[in-house]
Amino acid sequence: MRGFMRYLEKTVPPLRFPEKYTVITGRTGAGKSSILDAITFALYGKTTRTDIQSVKLADVCRPNGYVRVAFRQGDERWEITRGFTTKKESYLEVTRDGEAVQGTIPDKERTIRDVVGLDYDGFRNSTFVRQEEMKELGAASGAQRLAVFQKLFRLEIFEQALERAKERFTTVKADIQAKEAEIAAREEALGRLPALRQQLESLDQERKERGARVAQLQTTLEAGSRELKDLEAKHERWVRSSAALEDRSTRLRALEAREAELRDRGQIAAKLEPERAALENEIEDLDRLREELDRLKETKADHQQRETAARAAGREFDLAKHEHEKRRDETKDRIDELHRKIASLRTDVDRETAFSSLRDEGRLEERVTRIARELEWLADRADLVRELSEEQARAEKALFRVHEKVASIDQDSFVLTEYKRQLEQLKDDLRREADDSHRLLQPLDDAKIEALRQLDAVPFTEMNEKRLELVGQSVLEKAGKRKRLDELTILLRQVGDVSARLADLAMQRQSLETERTVLESELAGLRSSEEAFGTAKARIETLQGELDAERKAWHLLEGQATTLKEQIAGLEADAMRLKESERQREALRGELEIYDVLVNRVFHKRGVVMYAVDQLLPELEIEASKNLSELTDGRFGRIRLETYEEGRGHGIRILVQGVDSEWHDVAEFSGGEKTQINAALRFAIARELASMPQIGRTFGRMKTLFIDEGDLGSLDTEISRELFVQKLLRMGEVFEKVILITHLAEIAERFPGRIRVTMTPNQESKAEVLS
Repeated sequence: MRGFMRYLEKTVPPLRFPEKYTVITGRTGAGKSSILDAITFALYGKTTRTDIQSVKLADVCRPNGYVRVAFRQGDERWEITRGFTTKKESYLEVTRDGEAVQGTIPDKERTIRDVVGLDYDGFRNSTFVRQEEMKELGAASGAQRLAVFQKLFRLEIFEQALERAKERFTTVKADIQAKEAEIAAREEALGRLPALRQQLESLDQERKERGARVAQLQTTLEAGSRELKDLEAKHERWVRSSAALEDRSTRLRALEAREAELRDRGQIAAKLEPERAALENEIEDLDRLREELDRLKETKADHQQRETAARAAGREFDLAKHEHEKRRDETKDRIDELHRKIASLRTDVDRETAFSSLRDEGRLEERVTRIARELEWLADRADLVRELSEEQARAEKALFRVHEKVASIDQDSFVLTEYKRQLEQLKDDLRREADDSHRLLQPLDDAKIEALRQLDAVPFTEMNEKRLELVGQSVLEKAGKRKRLDELTILLRQVGDVSARLADLAMQRQSLETERTVLESELAGLRSSEEAFGTAKARIETLQGELDAERKAWHLLEGQATTLKEQIAGLEADAMRLKESERQREALRGELEIYDVLVNRVFHKRGVVMYAVDQLLPELEIEASKNLSELTDGRFGRIRLETYEEGRGHGIRILVQGVDSEWHDVAEFSGGEKTQINAALRFAIARELASMPQIGRTFGRMKTLFIDEGDLGSLDTEISRELFVQKLLRMGEVFEKVILITHLAEIAERFPGRIRVTMTPNQESKAEVLS
């Protein structure tokens, strides 16, 4: 193994079971049972963990992990390797005598099932004895015990057969109902057959009458068409001449309209010429006024722009000046406040002066004391005594003044020092503010003056504003007159020479009137033939309409007749299908009776399931009683297994003859005694399963017995465990190999083959072959 469950590292050397009896030991949770899961994972791709739907194969085997299992079946050596690649893709490798078996994963899995002779459930339930199965046999419910027997002996297949039979019973019953509905529908449809045949005869008679009428109308229509064709040439001449006459009349009306329009335009032009001349005089100075208007607008815009800039410069200067005066006044107010605080203090001695006075006091006291000693030393020196006395007087006077200053020292001296420091700081701020204000305000003042100078350079007075308004109104009025002048000029140009154009139109009108007279004479000669053509055409259209209606009705009758023939043919065919449906219904009823027997008598728990269990129990009673006697050293020696039915439930009752010779249910015994009874039954079942003949992949002869824990921990005495181990070793008479998984170290010593499973500090399982 490698990367399987907690076996992260490769098991080196591989785990082998060369001995007939092998024990796998280790603490609970170390990974002992994972060895059995590894075997089923390699053979079938399943484990007891993955039997839980929420657990996937990828949860038990990591990427690049695998399990390799080798075994012999007859004279052939098989090797199975299943795992996942680093890309989490599953793979399965199968070799027989060193030669790889080809095919897909499902093909290889079918090969494994054929070689082993068991599918996953059959393999796991045959000789894999797990701890929970030992406990299930002693469960208090007889129905639960029956379920265990069905699971171990694969009798659940009968329950599956029951479900399949129930499904088929329901399906057949539904098929019968559908078939009866189909038969009833066919019988109802066949009842309409005589009426449909009679209706078809009536349609055939009416169809013949319609056909004769269609033929008669077709002959009359063809004769009328020949007559109409003879009149078509004259009709075409009539159409051409009529169109030409209409064209000449239309053109004459258009010429008359154009003549009237030209005459009107000539009159209008004569009236508009004086107006045009007057307008030319009035707009002579329009261009000059527009130039003046543009100049005034530019001057006004420049003046407004400079006026805005001057206002902005003035506002910026006033704002900066106001901010400076505000900061200056605030600083002065704070200085005045500090002066008031200093005046309210009880001393005028600050901290520096106090420290200096104290130093002076000590120095002068030392000096006075020193002079007094010197006077004592030099008392016989009159000249020095006089000089020292004067110096002493001066020192005492100075000391008196210092004493006065020291006397005025108190806690306000430190407050005074802080006030003076703040006062100096505010004075410095005031001086800096004065310097900064001059530096900042001067450029702003210069900018304001320059903006006013620029404004004065471009004046725009109230008189200029009035002139701008007057020129604008004049330009607007003269522009309207200019537009009117352009319109009159274009109109007069379009009118042109009216008299010449009127003469040309008169010639065109005379030519058209001549052509119209000729066409009117031609149409008078064709009028009688055109009237005959119209009459013939109307008659043809009437005949064609009648013929189309008759043909439509005749085709409709044809379609109805065809539909009726198809319905009659279908119903005649349904008569044969009706007999077949009745035969199928009888067959389904017979099948329904069979499935009714299977559901309610054969596959029911009262049927084949209980029959199979009853056939197994006598042999199991004998073998289990023998096993129990060996496991209890003769203290208990008889087990009785019997089926029972209670209401709708079925179960298996396990009775054991106690030391009082009375029969007791297994649930009444203690935990250790129940374990011995369960083990006796489970060993008997394993022997029975191992001795059954192989039947397909349902049962197969297994040569190895695996026991996972076996609930040995519940055996409370050393003798009980010893008897259990002895019985387990005697199972070697039936199996070629017996493998026990247990966490009890004292039991492991009885087995020649031993494998120890431990858990590392990194929570990894390690398997070590001890012997």
